[in-house]
Amino acid sequence: MPTTVDTSWCTDEFLAAIPKSDIHVHLDGSLRLETLVELARDAPNISLPTEDIAELRKTIFKPNYNSLEEYLSGFMYTCGVMQTGDNLERVAYEFGIDNYTENVRYFEVRFAPQLHGSIKENGLSIVTVLERVNKGLLQAQKEFNTVLRQDQQNGRRTTEPHYAYGIIVCAMRMFFPGMSSYYDALFKLHPHASPSDLTAMASVNLVQSAKVARDDHGIPVIAIDIAGAEKDNEATIHLEAYRLAHRYQFAKTVHAGEGYGPESIWQAIRDLHAERIGHGFHIHSADKVYDAKNLDDKGNGETFCNNLIKYVSDRRITMEVCLTSNLNTMPELTIEQHALRKMIEGRLSVTLSTDNRLISNTTMQQELRLAVHTFGLSPKQLKELVITGYKRSFYHGPYTERREYVRKVMDWYDEVAVSFGVPLK
Repeated sequence: MPTTVDTSWCTDEFLAAIPKSDIHVHLDGSLRLETLVELARDAPNISLPTEDIAELRKTIFKPNYNSLEEYLSGFMYTCGVMQTGDNLERVAYEFGIDNYTENVRYFEVRFAPQLHGSIKENGLSIVTVLERVNKGLLQAQKEFNTVLRQDQQNGRRTTEPHYAYGIIVCAMRMFFPGMSSYYDALFKLHPHASPSDLTAMASVNLVQSAKVARDDHGIPVIAIDIAGAEKDNEATIHLEAYRLAHRYQFAKTVHAGEGYGPESIWQAIRDLHAERIGHGFHIHSADKVYDAKNLDDKGNGETFCNNLIKYVSDRRITMEVCLTSNLNTMPELTIEQHALRKMIEGRLSVTLSTDNRLISNTTMQQELRLAVHTFGLSPKQLKELVITGYKRSFYHGPYTERREYVRKVMDWYDEVAVSFGVPLK
């Protein structure tokens, strides 16, 4: 894919008009900065270094970061203000509005409810956390679909796809005292349990709560994920939770191949039966295969990577790629070196997402623009990236509805492309 290809067809106006999706985006990494400043004034134990938006953009929520630790430091503030039902609902509502306004017609927002639950007086149960987040998301969806429906009744925008969303719950690969009220209670109630036992217990409890939220409260919880540092925190600790999620018929995705090598991706697929991989950046990184049993006679991991890539490709296990986020967490990486190039050349199932709209200072439009102009994508390749987000989604409705929705998105995309004079092939 030469980068000298003419990409002048890919204008900001065109990118704004196409129906986008975002299937890897964290709620607690995507607050409006103005809202964070406002909510922090009344949040106990949270003190922003400044309320000046421009200064916060320079010091905390930066264009570039020096390390993963620096990147993650902003979550201390965002999670800190998301400890009440009202705040969760507001953040979720604004998240929905921001996405739909950007023409992200479908998103799957993920977050760790156990970072917001508490057994304290007026604390929130995990199911209540999910209820309040869903209430905000649902309000945003209703507002946009109402306008769309009115326009369709008046003979305008008759072929446009509706606005939809799903919720993915994240278990944490590791946690520590002070991380949240929920986890603090877990440490206090089970002082003799090992850290791995507590982690496994928490993830099982999360799946149980997710089932109640979905089946008893009608909340579109569609999948389970695990997030957090991969190194020294193996996915196998969550084996029982993923077995339970499988029994309850939840979809499964796993953050893998971001902070560790290809073996993390294989572990997520082999042990947790992941149907999608969050990031998957290191899927080609043969030099990051460490286990002796996965190395050939020359000490190389190329055979392991090649077999992994074939396995993933044959089964269309989708990589949820987040370009700007990877640049933020891997300061030595340049965009030209990003694995997306090889993924597309190898015809892997891949789609683009934002990861964290606030922390990474990005939008779906920016991610798509970056991909097209960096890697010289053709109109066909851009469409494949966008539509894969819909095709490989965990859409919460019936299969027939999902097929109809994807078809409508594809037809609308083509209408938009034709109106901008962008070729379809």
